[in-house]
Amino acid sequence: MAAYAALASLLNTIEQMMTHPPISTSFDNNQIQSLKEKADLLLDFIETFNYGGVSEEAQDLESLITSAAHTAQDMIESHIVNQLLPLSADDREAALSFSLYLQKKRAIEEKNAAAVGDVDQVHGGSNQAFDHVAGDGCLEYLRQIIEDMDAIIGKANELMEKQRVREDQPPTHSTPQYTQTGEETAMVGFRDELIQLLDELTGQRSNLHTISIVGMGGMGKTTLAKTIYANQLIIERFDIRAWATVSQLYNAKQILQQLLSYKDNSSDKDVDELGEQLHKTLFGRRYLIILDDIWSVEAWDEVRRFFPDNGNGSRILLTTRLSDVANDCGSSCFSKNLLDENESWELFCKKAFQNEDCPSELEEVGKEIVRLCIGLALSIVVIGGSLLKSPRSVGYWKSVAEDIESSPNSKEKQESLDVLFSSYNHLPPHLKPCFLHIGVLKSIDYANLDILSIIQLWVAEGFLKSNGGQVLEEIAEDYLKELVDRNLILVGRRSKNGKMKCCDIHDLLRDLCLKVADQQGFFHVISQGHAVGTERRLVYHTDCWRQTSRPQLARSIMNSKFPKEEFHKHRLLRVLDVYSYGSVEESLNGRVNLRYLAMRELGHRYVLELPSSLSLVWNLHTLIFRRVVAPIEIWKMRQLRHIQCDQIYLPHPDGQDELLILDNLQTLGRAVNLRLSEDVCNIIPNIKKLNLQYDRHLQGWDDSLIECLCNIDRLHKLESLKLGCDRSCQLNEMLSFPRSLNKLALEMINFEWDDLTMIGSLPILEVLQIEFNWNGSTWSPVDGQFQRLKFLKIGNCKLRCWNADSYHFPILEKLFLFCVEELEEIPWGIGDIPTLKLIHVMDCSNSVAISAIKIKEEQLECQANDDLQIQISVYTRKLECFMAMVEAEGLTLNNVQFHTI
Repeated sequence: MAAYAALASLLNTIEQMMTHPPISTSFDNNQIQSLKEKADLLLDFIETFNYGGVSEEAQDLESLITSAAHTAQDMIESHIVNQLLPLSADDREAALSFSLYLQKKRAIEEKNAAAVGDVDQVHGGSNQAFDHVAGDGCLEYLRQIIEDMDAIIGKANELMEKQRVREDQPPTHSTPQYTQTGEETAMVGFRDELIQLLDELTGQRSNLHTISIVGMGGMGKTTLAKTIYANQLIIERFDIRAWATVSQLYNAKQILQQLLSYKDNSSDKDVDELGEQLHKTLFGRRYLIILDDIWSVEAWDEVRRFFPDNGNGSRILLTTRLSDVANDCGSSCFSKNLLDENESWELFCKKAFQNEDCPSELEEVGKEIVRLCIGLALSIVVIGGSLLKSPRSVGYWKSVAEDIESSPNSKEKQESLDVLFSSYNHLPPHLKPCFLHIGVLKSIDYANLDILSIIQLWVAEGFLKSNGGQVLEEIAEDYLKELVDRNLILVGRRSKNGKMKCCDIHDLLRDLCLKVADQQGFFHVISQGHAVGTERRLVYHTDCWRQTSRPQLARSIMNSKFPKEEFHKHRLLRVLDVYSYGSVEESLNGRVNLRYLAMRELGHRYVLELPSSLSLVWNLHTLIFRRVVAPIEIWKMRQLRHIQCDQIYLPHPDGQDELLILDNLQTLGRAVNLRLSEDVCNIIPNIKKLNLQYDRHLQGWDDSLIECLCNIDRLHKLESLKLGCDRSCQLNEMLSFPRSLNKLALEMINFEWDDLTMIGSLPILEVLQIEFNWNGSTWSPVDGQFQRLKFLKIGNCKLRCWNADSYHFPILEKLFLFCVEELEEIPWGIGDIPTLKLIHVMDCSNSVAISAIKIKEEQLECQANDDLQIQISVYTRKLECFMAMVEAEGLTLNNVQFHTI
C-alpha cells in the first residue's frame, strides 16, 4: 500500500513538473526520464504482485521501494524549492530523507529488522549531507537512487518468477462483471430480533419506554435499527421519527442537531436552546428516537431530559456495544447474537454471488471462509463483498482462507480486526491508500467525510494514477464506487440529484484503518505528548504541538491550529489544512510544493488580500479560504483545480503579457463581481462548477459586469451553476446557458416566469433552484420541457398560480417549496408523477400544506404511489391556525412527517 502511494505520488510530481518549463529545465531530462521509467516498472510490479500471504521478502522489497520513491520525491521537490526560493539554514528535509533511505537500505540488506524502523541514529549524517543537498548534490543523489531502483527491479523480477510457479495462482487484474447487492441481505439473521423489537416498539405500554440493542462491533446492530426505522408499521405508528449517531467522542449539541435535522452544524444555539426546541417538537406527539452507537451513560444523560413522556406510547431505541450502558439507561435489552452457520452462509452467498448460485467447486472453501468469520455479520458482508469482485478461483479463495487462518492475534476485538484485515489485504493496491485515508479522516470527523473534500485530498496526496483518458477526480469517483461496492464504506448523504455527497465507515473498519496506517507509517494521528519526528502525514486530534529538535519530513498536516513559530518549517508540505494562528504570507512562505491549502478561519471577519507570492506555489491544486482578494498572478497558476471560498474577488486579467489556459480548473466559487469576459471564459474552458455573485454594494462593481454574463454559454463543460444578483440588476435579455448544465440555482434574478422556457429546454438539467424576487405571479410550464428534471426548489417567490401537470415534470423526484406564501395550492397533477418521492412544504400558505396532504391521501386511496413522502414544516406562531384548517378539512397528519420550526 505505502509503496503504491509513494510511486503514484512520485509519478504525479514528475508529470506536473514537466509541464512547468522553468522548473523542468533545471533537471537533467535524461535522468528524470530514467527515473520515471523505473518508477512505472515498479508500479506495474506492485499492481501485479498483489495476493494474500505476502512473504517477508516481498515486504522488505516494498519497504525499499517506498523509501526510494519518497527519497526521490523529496530530492526533486527540495531542488524545486531551492530553484524558486533562497536557501534556508533549516531546510534539511532532503538530506534527512536520503540518510534515512540509506540506513533502511543497509538494514534490509543486513536483515537487521530492528534497525529498519530505527531512525534515531541517522540524524548525525544528515547535517554533513545538507550542504551537498542544498546545491546540485540533490541530482547526484537522484542518480544513486536510480541505480538502486535498477537493483530493486531485479529483485522484483525474481519474486515475479517465484509467483509464476505458484500452482493455481490466478491473475489479479481480472475483474468479473457484478451488480449491486440487493436490499434483501439486510434481513439475513435479523428475522427473529426484528419481530421481537417491532412487538416491543408497538406494544400497548403507554409510558415512554427505552429499548437497547446490545452486541459487539460488526454484529449488525445499526443495520437492524435501520430496518426498523424504515419499516412501514413503524412509519404509520409514530408521528415523528428521528435518528442520531452518537459514537465514542459524543457531542450533545451535535446529537440534538441530528435529531432536529439540522444541516448547518454551525448553529448559534446552545445545548439548552436546541433541547428546548426538540422538547417542543416532540411534546404531545408519539415519537420514535433512535440513538445509534452510544458508548456512555453520560451521553445518554446529556439528552434524555429533552424527551417528554407524553403517555402515548413513544419509544427510544439505543444501539450499544456495552451491556452496562444499556442497563444504566434503564432499558429493555435485546442482544444481537452472532449469526449461526446457516445464516452466515446465506448472508455470504448474497454478498459474494448476489443472484447467482455458489459454484460447486467454491462451496467447500467458501464455507471455510465463512467459518473463520465467526458469525460476525460485518466481517461476512465485507469479505463477501470483496470476493464479489475477485477471481472465482479455488486457488485465490484458498489464499484468502489461509490469510485469515494465519492471523496471529485471537482476542475478541482483534479477531474481528484480523478477519477484516484479510479484506483489506486483498484489495487492489490502488484502493488501499484511499481506504486507509478515509478511515483516518473518520477518526477526526473531517468535513463530515464530504466526498468533494476527500477527492481533492486524494489528488493532492498523489494517490491516484493517471490513465490518460479521465481527469483525476473522475478516477477518484470510480475508486469510491469500488469501495462502496466492496462494503468497506457506506453511502451517507446524497446530493439533490442523487449522487453520493458524503460517505461513512463503520467504527470497526475505522479502527482497522488506524492500526494499519500507523503500522505502515502511512498516516499518524497525533495526540497530546506525541513527539513529531519523521512522520510524513500528520492528523491532529488536539491543538497540541510538541516541539522537537528533529528535522521534520511532514508532507501533510491536517486538523491543527498551526503555531506561528512552526511556519518556517515544513518546506516540502503538500497538504496544509489548518485553523491557523498565522498570516497568509507566513502560510505561503517557503511552501512552493503545496497542492492543497485550506486556511478555514482566515478571512472570517474581514476580506484578506492574498500576496502576489501565491504564484510561487506553482503546483497548487486546491485553494480554500473564507473571504479573499486574489492577486492578478492567480491567472498564471496552471495547476489550479479547485477554488472554494465564501467570497473571492478575482481581478480581470487585463495587461497580462500572456493569457495562459487554466485547463485543470474545475471549481470556482464564490466569485464576486467577476467580469466574465471572453478572455476569462477562454482561460477556464473546462470549468465544471461555477458560483457567481453580483452585488453593487460590494467591491469591484461595474454596471457593465451584467452584460458580460451573456458569455456563460461559452463554458461548454459547465455542469453546475449558481448565480446570484443584486435585486436591482437587470439581466441581459439574450442571456442563455450552456447545454451541459446539470444543476442550476438562481437567486435574486429579475426574470419573468415565462423566461424559464430557455431553462426548461436544457437537455440534461436535473436540479433547478429558484429563490427570491422573481417577477410575475403565474407560471405555466411549456409542454416537452424539463424532461430530465429530478429536483425542483422554489423559495421566497411571489408565485400565486402554478398551472402544471404530471407531464410537465415527467421524472421529478423531489419538490421543495419554501416561503412561497402567495401560492394557492400545489397543482393536483404533480401527485400523479410516478417517480415522485418527496414533497416538502416549509413556511408556505396553509392552503399549500393542505393540498400536499390531500395529494398523499389521494395516492393512498388509488394505491398509485405508496412511496410518496410528505414533509410539512410550520412555524410555531402559525401552528394553531394550521391545525384548525386541518380539522376543518377533515384531514389527519397520520400519513405525513410534520415538524414545527
